[in-house]
Amino acid sequence: MKKPLSIPDLFALRAVSDPQISPDGQWVAYVVTEADLQENGYNSDIYLVPVQGGESFRLTNSPKRDDSPRWSPDGRWIAFLSDRGEKDQVYLIRPFGGEAEKLTQAKAGVSAFAWSPEGERIAYLTEDVPSEEEEKEKKEKGDVRVVGQDHRMAHLHVIDLKTRKARRLTRGRFHVTGLAWSPDGRRLAFCHQPTPLADEMFRVGLSVISASGSRPRRLIPGRGGLSSPAWSPDGRWIAFQRAEQWLDSVHICLVSPAGGAVRDLTPRLEDLTLGTGMAWSPESKALYFPLGQGTSVQLCRARLSGRVEQLTAGGQVHGPLSLAQERGLMAFIRQDGTSPPEVYVSPASRLQPRKLTDHNPQLKNHRLSRKELVRWQSPDGTRVEGLLIRPVGYRAGQRYPLLVYVHGGPASVFTNAFNSAVGDRYPIQVFAARGYALLLPNPRGSAHYGERFRRANVRDWGGGDLADILSGVDLLVDRGLADPERLGILGWSYGGYLTGWAITQTNRFRAASFGAGLANLVSMYGQTDIPGFLERYFEALPWDEVETYMKHSAIAHAGRIRTPTLIQHGDQDVRVPLPQAGELYQALKRRRIPVEFAIYPRQGHALSEPKLVRQVMERNLAWFDRWVRGKRGEV
Repeated sequence: MKKPLSIPDLFALRAVSDPQISPDGQWVAYVVTEADLQENGYNSDIYLVPVQGGESFRLTNSPKRDDSPRWSPDGRWIAFLSDRGEKDQVYLIRPFGGEAEKLTQAKAGVSAFAWSPEGERIAYLTEDVPSEEEEKEKKEKGDVRVVGQDHRMAHLHVIDLKTRKARRLTRGRFHVTGLAWSPDGRRLAFCHQPTPLADEMFRVGLSVISASGSRPRRLIPGRGGLSSPAWSPDGRWIAFQRAEQWLDSVHICLVSPAGGAVRDLTPRLEDLTLGTGMAWSPESKALYFPLGQGTSVQLCRARLSGRVEQLTAGGQVHGPLSLAQERGLMAFIRQDGTSPPEVYVSPASRLQPRKLTDHNPQLKNHRLSRKELVRWQSPDGTRVEGLLIRPVGYRAGQRYPLLVYVHGGPASVFTNAFNSAVGDRYPIQVFAARGYALLLPNPRGSAHYGERFRRANVRDWGGGDLADILSGVDLLVDRGLADPERLGILGWSYGGYLTGWAITQTNRFRAASFGAGLANLVSMYGQTDIPGFLERYFEALPWDEVETYMKHSAIAHAGRIRTPTLIQHGDQDVRVPLPQAGELYQALKRRRIPVEFAIYPRQGHALSEPKLVRQVMERNLAWFDRWVRGKRGEV
């Protein structure tokens, strides 16, 4: 008999990612990540699986993180990143035996790397280290951090594999974010922005530099967001992803290494996500990439002739991917709401997916609830989609407690991906096993539905998007599935914002969970590391339109809240800083609304320690059991 899923079961699952097919198309290297509750970290190792099928095997077995495997051009080595020391470094290992050896000795660690085409060098990015004087000041407690200055820039270096000598290629007041070798090994293309600040991610330029270290030549000025440079195998083009600003569509573009006009290869596509990755075909005639379509993600091919083709279909989530130089094969990840991510392989010309791995066979012993696509119409006529997770053991005609899980972004999206304990904060399948139904809505402002839909909440946070969500709740109540007396709402980041806003606008929710949410948009502007994000959405500065910012702030309407609220926040969050949670907490405490405020030490906007992720999950289960179901449940 199949068992319901529990939180310990979630933490026993493995997450599969980053498939890299070998140059000869015979093997796929990939990463398997597991939560290590004893060490309170996430351990990842590199595995290999034969393309023809058969057992996979673990290539690395370090208690630390090993990831980002990349084959050498001749297939004789795999380079990867590991934090076996204090910082990430590039390591080398033979694919079929032997110990890994450290290649780089970068004091600040390595953030990215790439093999040279002949396989004798590796280019990598590392930040500048403090000077002797700065180290002395820090030791003597005389160090002062000046906001907007003293940035640690990442720069481009190259190391020779024979001599193990490294050379620095770039210098200056700019921060390198991505790199790609020319196919002849003589030059490198790199993306760069003025500083490492997140608010400057849309001031990225593209330049080319000789591998011998001459002065770089700029191809594209620092306007817009550029990422993922990829030199074509024939050397004629440099491809990259580009979005002009927050909310703008991401496009795959081409520029000649000699300079000149930029060519948009995907002018009609609106739902690429910046940084999702892409791969050139070996003959340089097309680029392969994942594309969001509603709650699914499909693999597509953009030909240089201008035609874009969709290669996959169905409700699954595909990507990332890699292509072999020989045999015309592609490796990629596929998953859905009840099937964790696994490695698949297929001919690149015509998709015929074949599954290679199965790292979570124990799920066959558990009862899972699939993610069901639901559609409805908002009061103003806007068409909205979402995902419904029915309770395990659902019976038609019976009403169930409903939790509304709101995604972040706001230009994020709920997809038909599997939710585990690696990267997820809320135990969706555990809630379903405990008798809850869940609605995961994609209201206006979400990605994957086109630019017009993505911009539909500009200057209207908490307006049309909340109406979209509440009308989805009405749909499930009208269908007889949701119990209108047992409703809850939860979310993180912008999902936290909408949760906090919702309970100022309606008292229909019996409980709420406000995760890393924005409570006061005026103070948020001065606290966050991306103030330009708020400017873009509200098309105004807060001091010019204080009323607009406050009109959409939960704190300005906190006197209306009657809903018991769980507040959760990381104490090192710079994206949505901790005082945002503190403001809402003080308002609820002062008004004697049931509130619990959990602060997670050492955590940023995302949670990095599995013990604390587990606590987030357990607190949410206990909170909704108490206030929605009216009992204290066992976690």
